[in-house]
Amino acid sequence: MGGPQPSQAAGPVTVTLKPQNNSGESGTATLSDEGGKTKVVVSVTGQPAGTPQPMHIHKGTCATLDPKPTYGLPTLIDGKSEATVNVSLNDLQMGGFAINGHKSAQEASVYVYCGEIPS
Repeated sequence: MGGPQPSQAAGPVTVTLKPQNNSGESGTATLSDEGGKTKVVVSVTGQPAGTPQPMHIHKGTCATLDPKPTYGLPTLIDGKSEATVNVSLNDLQMGGFAINGHKSAQEASVYVYCGEIPS
């Protein structure tokens, strides 16, 4: 029968965003099917006040992220970000992707949270 198959528009998928590099930042990203696109709603606690943080969807796991983002997300401001990306939820679940946040635009190489999109 094979391994588990991703749900076909069975409802939202929650990604747990875990702290990285002792940032103290964590949260969730909720991914919802929007008919061939995916709505991404991010909520993070511990973000330093007044510090917008770039976010992306990358290929790979949190331990082995491709440094080049695959899909951009709006900058996290006051712990919130919301967007619709031009990729299906099914493709995100099948593709081995993770959502991560960067310390700031100036320190983009420092990751402060990450979560892997479950299959």
